[in-house]
Amino acid sequence: MVQLTTQQAFERLLFRDTEGRYYARFADYRLQSVFQPLFYRSGGIFGYEALLRVYDTQGRALRPDLFFQSLDTDDQIDADRLARVLHFRNFAQARVPGCLSLNLIPCTVLHDNGYRNNFDLMIRRCAELGLETSQVILEVLEYEIEQSPLQLAASLRAAKEAGFGVAVDDFGAVASGHGRVKALCPDIIKIDRSLLLDYMHGDAGRLQRVLELGWQIGSRMLIEGVETAEQLEAMRGLGLELYQGFHLALPGELGVAELV
Repeated sequence: MVQLTTQQAFERLLFRDTEGRYYARFADYRLQSVFQPLFYRSGGIFGYEALLRVYDTQGRALRPDLFFQSLDTDDQIDADRLARVLHFRNFAQARVPGCLSLNLIPCTVLHDNGYRNNFDLMIRRCAELGLETSQVILEVLEYEIEQSPLQLAASLRAAKEAGFGVAVDDFGAVASGHGRVKALCPDIIKIDRSLLLDYMHGDAGRLQRVLELGWQIGSRMLIEGVETAEQLEAMRGLGLELYQGFHLALPGELGVAELV
């Protein structure tokens, strides 16, 4: 594919469905947005995580990770940027309160910082759509931060300096010294569901260590994968601030309050 280097190049790949929501065409695939709410301990909504849905020409769903793995690096960057544009627009026209959390692949973060003047494109897009940069949180997997070149952590620090939030996803999923994450001091640590399951089976050690680390570096703590009322109450008992999971809300499309 031709690399998407201008706003107009992205716009020509965007379309609206009958409800006014945006979807995109990338090669032979249809890309759509869904959003899963993130909740405060009190039950109020903190924000929404944007999730990509990918469909082939037969309408069959394809796992997003497999979709990205099938692309070369340049196309991965283009598809990730296009998904970001899609999510931005669908979130903005819903006019819901709270933050927008975006999953990014490392090569996009590195490219945007290295060649896009410290995320200027995203800053301009926020301004155009009536969003504050502080509403936007960029999520990257802990594994990627710890295992990718050091430039990734530097790029995420640049995102923070530009006013965006940074979240570390699936924290604690793999053994790690967490050195780069500690140095980054992310705004949010999203604790991997495996630690929740260990805790529910009587092994509280890993979760307690992660909580202590988060409190030491001043990150907000979010528990992922809450699927039962029992799990929710157990995590509330530990004093966690933020929650996400199927027990609380499934991913879904947002309504259209204002076309943008």
